[in-house]
Amino acid sequence: MHLQGIALGLAGALIAELVLAQRVAVRGVRLGVVDVQGLQDRVADKVLSEIRNSPQHTDVRTWLAYLAQRSIADVSGRLGASGLLQRQTPKVLKRKQPRYFSTDFSRAMWPATRLRLSLVRCEPLSPQDMALATLMDACDLTDTVLDDPADRRVARQYLTTLMAAMPPPLRDLSRQVRAAVGDAVLTYRI
Repeated sequence: MHLQGIALGLAGALIAELVLAQRVAVRGVRLGVVDVQGLQDRVADKVLSEIRNSPQHTDVRTWLAYLAQRSIADVSGRLGASGLLQRQTPKVLKRKQPRYFSTDFSRAMWPATRLRLSLVRCEPLSPQDMALATLMDACDLTDTVLDDPADRRVARQYLTTLMAAMPPPLRDLSRQVRAAVGDAVLTYRI
């Protein structure tokens, strides 16, 4: 997975956070504010404020592209502020991107482990985990989370079922993220 795909996935997660909190709604390719009350989180409140202050921009893909420009920095900054990540400045001049390391490996791995087990066992998922699973798949990271090839077929079938059962705003958002990542991958290869 290339960096732009990850940035788009994180941008989708930032929007999903607002959808789950019922601050914004996604309907097809359109996004709009439904509640202006903040979430008491610097990153989420900034995203909500920007969406609210730009009502002329309603296209989900426009917001994904815009938020992707800083989504890695915003999310890693949030994780760093909470003590979950530690930033390491590159020592090699060729490497421009900083690297991040988990300060609590078991806590950092729990979402991926929980997701992997739920997908393989076809267990019910919370709306948050549904969003996580479908955004992960939209970013083509399913094979990374499901490292055992034998588990992938069952998990992919279950992901199809999840997409059909998801609340429409999350399903529409996931589809838009998949399309944006697909376009980014094609652009990257050309």
